[in-house]
Amino acid sequence: MSTSTQLESLTIDDDVSYYYFDSGAVPGNTYTTFVFIHGMGFNGGVFKKLFPLAAAHRLHIVSLYRRDYDPTTNFRDADLAGLISGTVEGQEGFLRSQAIEIATFLVTFARQQSIPPAQGTTGGIALIGWSLGALLTHAVVAYLDALPSNILSDLGKYLHTMVSHDFEPDVKYRFNLFYEWATAYFAHKSVTSGNIDDLEFNKFSEKTHAMHELSSEELAEFTSVKTFGSSDTLILYTQQDVCKTVTRRAIFNTALAQRFLPNLRVRYMSGGASPGVLVWALYELGKCLADPKPNYGPDAETARDVKFKFQTEGNHFVFWDEPEAALGQYIATINL
Repeated sequence: MSTSTQLESLTIDDDVSYYYFDSGAVPGNTYTTFVFIHGMGFNGGVFKKLFPLAAAHRLHIVSLYRRDYDPTTNFRDADLAGLISGTVEGQEGFLRSQAIEIATFLVTFARQQSIPPAQGTTGGIALIGWSLGALLTHAVVAYLDALPSNILSDLGKYLHTMVSHDFEPDVKYRFNLFYEWATAYFAHKSVTSGNIDDLEFNKFSEKTHAMHELSSEELAEFTSVKTFGSSDTLILYTQQDVCKTVTRRAIFNTALAQRFLPNLRVRYMSGGASPGVLVWALYELGKCLADPKPNYGPDAETARDVKFKFQTEGNHFVFWDEPEAALGQYIATINL
């Protein structure tokens, strides 16, 4: 699928540049910027069907290419050392460094584009992490205390909401199997009941998979098997203790939340035909809001404005098959 939209670039330090697709500026000061962080194996191009719809909704949509997804700067050996070490300290250090880079991108972009500051959920930035990308958006919130003061102060002016879309960091498939699984539709009895027996984890519905219309050459524009099998696999195997630490720091640490961006809103959403494991992950996290201590430690408390939206329609790639519906879902989730 070719498009006239061009990749733009933004350098965040002397040797790291991030590339991104941009739907284009919106006239005036009453628009909101959505910044998407893509998942595993699929690059930022997967969100481009949302771009033609942005202006009508007073939105400025940006789709970031993560590190190791060309042409964004690839990871160097030193960048991956913490992940490769397999230690809690090393893996947490990697996520902290990525959080700093993404936050720096957001602030630098906001300054260069002169986007309007946040006023509630209008203006500013909503940061949306899809699939594995949600681990990195969580990290941004978790490690606000690691940001340089000049980045933190401006981030507070712009970032009003962090959204996680279909997040579960435990998918252990090779790419072809993963692609089939992730693009499928799952016929659940109910995604709102909170009952695991109402979810389908393995059997696909007969509905045609997302992206089925693309040739292998066209699909290659949106994917990277190389990164799927290298740095993303390292990220995927981040220890559960590290993932818990990131979540605890992001939404269950009162001291951090009160000191750093106390008005930041955190939202979770899943598709009505997404894989059951992704819906169930949100069920389980939702239960922790009432009492996070058993899972996140004796000092854990729900420290931020956290809400969940279980969509009744759309699969894991709703933004590709049903972009208008997807944009409505994102808007509704952010405005909860």
